[in-house]
Amino acid sequence: MGELAVTAVGADRPGIIARVTGVLHDLGGNIEDASSTILGGQFAMMLLVDTPIEPAVLESALAAASADLGLFVTVRAVGEGSPAVPPTHVLTVYGADRPGIVRGVAQALADRGVNVTDLTTRVLEGEGSVYVLMMEISLPPDEDADALTGLIADAVSGVEVRIRPLDAATF
Repeated sequence: MGELAVTAVGADRPGIIARVTGVLHDLGGNIEDASSTILGGQFAMMLLVDTPIEPAVLESALAAASADLGLFVTVRAVGEGSPAVPPTHVLTVYGADRPGIVRGVAQALADRGVNVTDLTTRVLEGEGSVYVLMMEISLPPDEDADALTGLIADAVSGVEVRIRPLDAATF
């Protein structure tokens, strides 16, 4: 069949990854790429799987195997993706929680041709909610990180913006 995109979403609990990947393994699938996270107590997983199984057959098998977990599972064939663009920088934004921060930052990046390779947000509770956005981005060779920092700060008022080169010391 080729490469399939598998998504699974449901209330977080132990065993979700083991159950989903067990079905994929039992049906001869090979996980090519995967990412998962917990969003507001909901577990979300995305996988690219190389498998000889038709999407509808795999989706049915995953749904049956995970019914007691309450997962919503989808399986779709995907075409060849774009060539991977490695991230070059980490962008962080801190500010008071309010609607529009992600949209404003994403639009500023899109306007400059900057590719977002990963996105995570959190609200830190404390003496006031602080919204934290972290993106791995790939800057075009002619883009200046300091100038981009200023553009984002102008586009999304009241936030602190930092862009640092991505290197081994970042992690």
